[in-house]
Amino acid sequence: MKNLVVFSDFDGTITKEDTLNKFLHIYADSKWLEIENRWINNEIGSKECIEEQMKLVSVPEQEKMDKFIESIEIDETFPDFYNYLRKENIAFYIVSDGFDYFISKILKKHGIDDAKIFSNKLEIKDGKFYTYFPNTDVDCKRKSGVCKCKIVDSKRKSNTIVTNRVLYAGDGLSDFCVSDRVDFLFAKGSLLEYCKNTQNDNLFGFNSFNEIKGFIETYK
Repeated sequence: MKNLVVFSDFDGTITKEDTLNKFLHIYADSKWLEIENRWINNEIGSKECIEEQMKLVSVPEQEKMDKFIESIEIDETFPDFYNYLRKENIAFYIVSDGFDYFISKILKKHGIDDAKIFSNKLEIKDGKFYTYFPNTDVDCKRKSGVCKCKIVDSKRKSNTIVTNRVLYAGDGLSDFCVSDRVDFLFAKGSLLEYCKNTQNDNLFGFNSFNEIKGFIETYK
């Protein structure tokens, strides 16, 4: 299976709810919703959206940050799926327009501390949040914080002459662009609704990573 590479969105795909949205609901000024709507309506990219939203948040005490991380649930089948991919030597990457601060801590809580993650970066210094976007791209049509299309395209080619086939799992708006650049698309939520009218024989609705694992087990 060395010619298969697997990607997954994080928030709403691996987690049961959107981590950043939940954080903003709790800790941000309500104006964050106005900024969110501008992004949904494609008036701004997610990079600008996230930058502006995080300016509306005062850094909570560390105890509150820890409790927030603890409150985030993931798909119970994901750890087994992740370990299965490692055992089978199948490349796996998380591509998220969320923040590494949350992603890494949530995964570590479930015993995963070595996942390869492409995301935005969040640092806390002197009581302030600082946002960084190492995976953005000037040519990104949606001006995203993380250009998922560029990352997927870069991993499609292996170090040999073999061209990888790409399996992607996602659930939302940040996955729309990349959805037509993959070979097998596992979708739920608004991504599934968005893709239903496309002529894609390799579109699959899913509810858990067990379903994706079952597909890979039969993949030749």
